[in-house]
Amino acid sequence: MKKKILLSFFTIFIVFSLIGCGVTLDTNQKEQTIKEVINNYWLALSNKQYELAKTYCIPYGDAYNAVENYQNLFDYDYITINWDSYINWINIIGNEAVANIKLVLNVTVCFDNICSTQTETLYNYSMYLIEIYNIWKLK
Repeated sequence: MKKKILLSFFTIFIVFSLIGCGVTLDTNQKEQTIKEVINNYWLALSNKQYELAKTYCIPYGDAYNAVENYQNLFDYDYITINWDSYINWINIIGNEAVANIKLVLNVTVCFDNICSTQTETLYNYSMYLIEIYNIWKLK
């Protein structure tokens, strides 16, 4: 009798452990994918790869339109912009997510071998994402 109770308890424990591990692993994978999307978006903008940056966004969403604005404002040879993002936290609810990041912007302007660099840091910058067919996109 004690063996059956112990075996039942052990079986239930294993089942709940496996279910719990699956959920944690899935959430970790989603967070990793979201981090990659955000970092790749800012890297593409830094490298002036505007069409690539748009692929990380839903068409005509806020992030997509921001790419168009950056392209029109900063697409000059004498301006170099580097965007560095640092993820503070990610909150996933269903197929939507919010990422809070620290965004560091380094702008270098050069005229005739004279260069000036300014750094601006945006703390608690929020980025919104949506999962469409298992692919995360910026809103």
